[in-house]
Amino acid sequence: MNINKLRIFHEVFVTGSITRAAERCYVSQPAASKMLANFEEEIGYKLFVRNNGKLTPTDESVFLHEEVYSLLQGVNHLEDSIKRAKNENAGRLRICSIFGPSYQFLPSLIARFKEEHPNTHVSLHHSGCSAIRQGVASGQYQIGLVDKAQSSSKHDSAAFDLTCYCAVPKNHHSAQLDVIEPKNLVGLDWITLDSENATTKTLKKVYAQMDQKLSRSIEVHTTVHAMSFVNLGMGATLVDALNFHHFSDVFNFPNIVLRPFHPTVIEPLEVITSNLNPLSGAAKHFYDQLLTELDITEGVKRAE
Repeated sequence: MNINKLRIFHEVFVTGSITRAAERCYVSQPAASKMLANFEEEIGYKLFVRNNGKLTPTDESVFLHEEVYSLLQGVNHLEDSIKRAKNENAGRLRICSIFGPSYQFLPSLIARFKEEHPNTHVSLHHSGCSAIRQGVASGQYQIGLVDKAQSSSKHDSAAFDLTCYCAVPKNHHSAQLDVIEPKNLVGLDWITLDSENATTKTLKKVYAQMDQKLSRSIEVHTTVHAMSFVNLGMGATLVDALNFHHFSDVFNFPNIVLRPFHPTVIEPLEVITSNLNPLSGAAKHFYDQLLTELDITEGVKRAE
């Protein structure tokens, strides 16, 4: 399959315009139109429909784009590696993380790492746990940060327990307490991650042991989204130790107060690497720094 057709497809998908796609791929507009038409003819279905002058992706296009985008990332990585190898500068660090650590913890660590390794090209991505595990196993990423799961024959891993803190609106009476317990949140709904998330499961268990029902009003994808709702006074949420540690430096949520939560709720974090492909010298240095930083961050403990 012609990689240029895939690039045209991607650019039309993100811009909604053949003209813009052609500009971004450095080809003429007629050439771009022809490549897209040929691609649709090859696969046997339409990828876009015109709506008010803009090309809108079909359902098939949305499904296909995720795979095409992943493939193009791999091709771009390969092209970059070829160029760096030619210039005798092949150092590269590829990291993929779930959202929480990628928001501030990893950028801060990478910034310090780059001071010592200025010629190492670093790429940081965030994705879901399954995609990260697959990417590390295939060599797409060297280091992955994921929710802890069962051990795998494809990965080496180091596990950590992240203590969770309770975020409540500052005008709620529980904000005056040193430690917040479930009984202090009566009448205040919870804003949680999805039902399969480890912290949500633990929170449900806490309430079940108290013979109470967990009242969840909003379900979100990331802790940052949950804090946005808390800041609006819409409920309480749990914040992991990494986001708690960087809260005052990063987030502009003046209506939030963070307090320890009892009983303790842990968010499990796992740092994974491939057990088939050894880390390069630079990547091993970053990996060691990463584990050390997690070890010394308040509220984070190495899991047994």
